[in-house]
Amino acid sequence: MLAGWSLRTRLVGIVAIALLPVLALAAWYAVRDQRASELRRTETVTAAAELVVTRQRELLEATRRLLAAMCEADTVRLSVNPDATPADINRCEAYLGRVLQKFPNEYSAATVTDVEGMGRCSSAPTAIGMGFADREVFRMVRETRKFTVGAQLASRLTPTAVIPAALPIMAGDDFRGMCVVGISLRSFADLVTPAAAHEGITVSLVDRRGVSLAGSPEAARVLPVAVRLAAAIVGGQTAFLDYGQEGQLYEFRLLPLAETSISVIAAAPVAEGFPTLLADWGGFALVVLALAAALLAVWLGADRWCVQPLRYIRDFADRVARGDDMKLEPKQPWGPELSSVGEGVRAMAAAIASREAELRAGLEQRDHMLREIHHRVKNNLQMISSLLNLQAGEIRSPRIRRFFGDAQNRVLTLSILHRHLYERSSWALVDFQQFISDLVRQISVGRRNPVRPQPRYQIRAPIMAVGPDIAIPIGLIVTEAVSSALNRSFENVTAPEIRIEAADKAGTVELTIEDNGAGHGGSLGPDARGGFGLTLIRGLAMQLGGEAQISAREGGGMRVAVTFPMPQDQEAHA
Repeated sequence: MLAGWSLRTRLVGIVAIALLPVLALAAWYAVRDQRASELRRTETVTAAAELVVTRQRELLEATRRLLAAMCEADTVRLSVNPDATPADINRCEAYLGRVLQKFPNEYSAATVTDVEGMGRCSSAPTAIGMGFADREVFRMVRETRKFTVGAQLASRLTPTAVIPAALPIMAGDDFRGMCVVGISLRSFADLVTPAAAHEGITVSLVDRRGVSLAGSPEAARVLPVAVRLAAAIVGGQTAFLDYGQEGQLYEFRLLPLAETSISVIAAAPVAEGFPTLLADWGGFALVVLALAAALLAVWLGADRWCVQPLRYIRDFADRVARGDDMKLEPKQPWGPELSSVGEGVRAMAAAIASREAELRAGLEQRDHMLREIHHRVKNNLQMISSLLNLQAGEIRSPRIRRFFGDAQNRVLTLSILHRHLYERSSWALVDFQQFISDLVRQISVGRRNPVRPQPRYQIRAPIMAVGPDIAIPIGLIVTEAVSSALNRSFENVTAPEIRIEAADKAGTVELTIEDNGAGHGGSLGPDARGGFGLTLIRGLAMQLGGEAQISAREGGGMRVAVTFPMPQDQEAHA
């Protein structure tokens, strides 16, 4: 493939290949920096989410231990018995009140229910006798028999929203009730807020429906729509990219709290647009521009100092080859290398011009000699034809005079061929159609008889040039066939005619000579199978590499058909 490339293209290609490692290294650095930036963002948002999860789990673990201690207290366990006295209930309420006084910000109320979910003891007096069996947390504790955290709900006991946490009260394997405490939603929010103040990171608490439970209003606007967030929670997605409700793209990290329906979601903004692209790929773009400038400089430099001088030398050589007389005078100075090449081309052009002058003179001399030779051969053949004509005048036998006429026509054929050769610019080719036409005209003039009707000639031959090796046998064949046709009688023929056709069919020439004269006599008739004319035509056809077929026509006359292949060198000049 490189063989078809120009010098300038090869130079640019080589430089481009040499600079590919630099380009690849710049691309690698750009990709590495972009990935490092994405990794830092992912690590930051993950760390923020894990920090909140750790704090939340610590709070939940502390709540679990608090509930375990409460449920194991005798006063609490006595309150769930059906036969508990009001004094037992009062002691339980006092106990729960003292416990919650130690955690005024974390918990809002504590309640103890029996096995049916009825409030038996509570830090809030309004909870006594209240049913909690419809609460999800009660059903989950009764089914799982372990520590359970419910979803956010509006407390029936306090005006603030809480997240219920409960632990079952067991008597052996029997469920006797539950201890439940409401974790203040504000305490959850207080654990979320400090983790969000880092590099634009926002952290929120969401339930399984995708609804925000805790976090700032700005953090809530960062979250995607609730349906998309709920799908991510149900699908178990922990990391994904999505657009917030304000239209900004964020990277989200979603971590569920263990054994709860609450999840922590942290969001970090993902920069978009041209400034971000420029920041990530600006260095690579500068390297690409620098490499492009280098390739352009190589392209222009190669064109200025190599291509243009070489093009001028090529044009100079072309004009010298066409024979133009010009000097090698570049418009701009060349370097020493191309100047030496130019000097060599100038010397070569001078040598070629001198050699061409010598060859031209030799060709002119050769053309003059060939013209003179063909002219003299033609004159000598015409002299022989004239001598034969004089000799024929002294012959009294019509048969012998006819033989002399046939010989004279053969000599005339060669004479016409040499005339065509020296009249044409090419010494090796003659015009096939013109040659046949002149030959027939000369034969008919020599055999013209005012008493006998003269046939009309129809000559159809392709316009092509042939060499003497083809023209001489064809000319002699036409001479023999036309001479034999003229020997027949056309007395009772309405339209006497001799037709000569030659056609080139896919490299094969078909030559046909036929007449409509009366009878089949003559040197080519059925009775002249061993005659000289018949033998000559067949021999000439074999010389052409073909064959000849001679047959009588219906109604009178003869038909001579010669088929032979056209040589390749002749087709090239056709």
